[in-house]
Amino acid sequence: MEINNITSAGQNPASIGSLDTAMEKADFMKLLIAQLCNQDPLAPMENQDFAAQLAQFSSLEQLSSIDNNIKQGVEMDFILTQAINNTLAATVIGQDVKAVGDTVVFSSDGSADIPFRLDRFADDVEVTITDSAGNIVRTLSAKSYSEGYQTMDWDGKNEHGDTVPEDTYHFSVKATSASGNSISVMPIIMGTVSSVRYENGMAILVVGGEEVSFSSVLEIGMLNEG
Repeated sequence: MEINNITSAGQNPASIGSLDTAMEKADFMKLLIAQLCNQDPLAPMENQDFAAQLAQFSSLEQLSSIDNNIKQGVEMDFILTQAINNTLAATVIGQDVKAVGDTVVFSSDGSADIPFRLDRFADDVEVTITDSAGNIVRTLSAKSYSEGYQTMDWDGKNEHGDTVPEDTYHFSVKATSASGNSISVMPIIMGTVSSVRYENGMAILVVGGEEVSFSSVLEIGMLNEG
């Protein structure tokens, strides 16, 4: 049967059609009472129809509870993971790490190693170094690099042979096979963790003067391994 008088109980049809998952048991009960109070007494709702509506409301309530539980579970997992990572981060001070990163710090008292990781043997490798403004400072190239962690030495000079100022520079790496096919390569930061700081609840490692998020760490151990 149709129930056309629910709106007289102060309910807007549009709002009923857009009931969200925030409804609780009391809301379901109010809706059912409104239906019972406003149904046609000459053609009351059949028992099976009433039971079917109860089942639908119960299912909606359970789905709402499941959704809330899932959201709470995801939030708790994130908080727990973050707490574990922050606790572990404090234990790596003084340890050598390899992490994903594309910066290199140059000091005028020596050269700088530019580390990266190759997926497989590369016939040609090209490293492009840029300053903070994105200007190309130097392009280095070399041949025959095997798979795994590798480094290319930079003497700290620009394209004109002049020593660059002490600063943090960015670099990108391109690698190709003998046939000219591109090879996957990942820029790496390697060094010893000197300190750990926390920003917005996240652990930030200071490695050789560079900042690295703890989540980007690939390995912890001796730098001459692997």
